Amino acid sequence: MLQLSGYDGKKGDILKASLNLFAGRGYDAVSVRDIAKEAGVSEAALYKHFKGKEEMARYIFSVIISDYTARLKMIDAEPEDAVGKLCRIVDVTYELYQQYPAEIRFTLLSQYLFWDSVAEELKPHFIFRKILAAGMELGEIPKQEVYFWITVYSGIMLQPLAQYHYFADVLPGFEEMRLKVKILVRKLFS
Repeated sequence: MLQLSGYDGKKGDILKASLNLFAGRGYDAVSVRDIAKEAGVSEAALYKHFKGKEEMARYIFSVIISDYTARLKMIDAEPEDAVGKLCRIVDVTYELYQQYPAEIRFTLLSQYLFWDSVAEELKPHFIFRKILAAGMELGEIPKQEVYFWITVYSGIMLQPLAQYHYFADVLPGFEEMRLKVKILVRKLFS
């Protein structure tokens, strides 16, 4: 699990249970009682470790975003053109979804709830902005307001993942979908 494995015992069980429930049902549909039951602890025991479900969710969200942003920084440091880096981000994002579906689903479903609780330097859109701005400056990407490009790129990359759980039976296979997204990214920035 993305860095959450640092907690063993009951605290780790509670975090894993809350993550699985949040990813499966959505944050709002999960109660502390649900989490305690899933983790095999009493509600009182849960409250010994956490103030409530919001503290758990914020912690999980910040760990996942921090890990993701660290991966993006490594991609940004690679000697590749901007569009190549953006396609590489697609690859890494889709690989993470395959490896950690609950974590990525939770993050996609709850990003608007917890976005403001993440430190600015940990937000992935700053890496997107840096890559896009450099690409525009070098003429690799058509000039456009950078935050417009961020929203369009993020939508093309992340919306298929956010909806994959609901439409997996009618969407292309996961690998084919990833390749199609990269083709769209290349077309978008050509």
